[in-house]
Amino acid sequence: MVHSHGCFHGRPNCKRFCVVLLAMLFLGLAFAVSAAAADNPALPPLSAVLSRDSYDLTDTLADPVNAPNPPPGGSMLLWGYEANFGNSRILSYNIAPYTAGPDCVPDAAAGGLTGNGRGVAFDPLDGNLWITRLDFFLGDGLIHKVIPPNATPTPGTCPQVKEIPFGDGPGGLIQDDIGALDLDQGSKHIWAAGYLPISVGGGPARNYFYLVDRNNGKILQSCFIPANLLNGGGFNDSLTYARLPGVPGSGQYLMTDGGEFFSAPLEVIDTATCHNAQQATVVATFSTTHGLTGIDFEWPGLLSADPYFLYNDGNQPFTSSTVIGPTTATFGLEDISLCGFRGKFGGDGNDGCRY
Repeated sequence: MVHSHGCFHGRPNCKRFCVVLLAMLFLGLAFAVSAAAADNPALPPLSAVLSRDSYDLTDTLADPVNAPNPPPGGSMLLWGYEANFGNSRILSYNIAPYTAGPDCVPDAAAGGLTGNGRGVAFDPLDGNLWITRLDFFLGDGLIHKVIPPNATPTPGTCPQVKEIPFGDGPGGLIQDDIGALDLDQGSKHIWAAGYLPISVGGGPARNYFYLVDRNNGKILQSCFIPANLLNGGGFNDSLTYARLPGVPGSGQYLMTDGGEFFSAPLEVIDTATCHNAQQATVVATFSTTHGLTGIDFEWPGLLSADPYFLYNDGNQPFTSSTVIGPTTATFGLEDISLCGFRGKFGGDGNDGCRY
């Protein structure tokens, strides 16, 4: 048996072989990411990593949210926002039994014509969808809200009903690009994953996470974990809020694989340690059976997508993966959202889905 660390404790020739092999792996990854960016809207070039001299954010108090008791839930309705260099669709599905439903492109106000789809999250307070998008690979510094494809009055088009700035808005200090969204089940504010990794002061790349005020876009909490550059360069399109029993910490977590569709462990971040743009605490990791783009943890389990299929990965430890059906998206789905928001396996009361 050859152990993974044996090369570096053996003969010089073996050490040299390992160094060359690792260099080839890194070079191959860089080539694949750079080459793919020319024709793949799901994968930017490595040069897209952001750089900031400093990145100092301070937590702020949330504005109150009028949150009436939502209608009953338990829906099988799922949405996904696809990657494309323009006219990216929001697609809908029934997950059991699997059926592809209507789709739509966000209207011009939501940037749909040039939009490269990224984040999507269901809002139980009005039944609409929070979304984010890129122009090519640049964010617009906004979070948009649109009517979903199954409810739009204009089939094929999802009208915008609201937009809020993301933090300081377009062109500010805070990154403009958001790779994934989910709702905080308690406050109904919005968790957002920065899409592009950030190098602060020339240091190692980081993936940032933000709790965004749904009323005005200000940043309520923020934090980072080290970026996993081996997972598609660390460009992050995976985020879900989750309430997980048996895991150390507060009981409320964010889960992410910190990158694109290459297979990588899910990291579990305790939301109680996400403050003031400092490093958060990863309290657990889970291995996955397939690469991940969009994820959403709701009453059926961990729902996920790769470039080709939708899955139900079940409850912890998320290894009982079942294929739901094809995404029917040419370049795959970047983020997904069930019509629900509780973030708990098996459900926990009304889930807010009116469809």
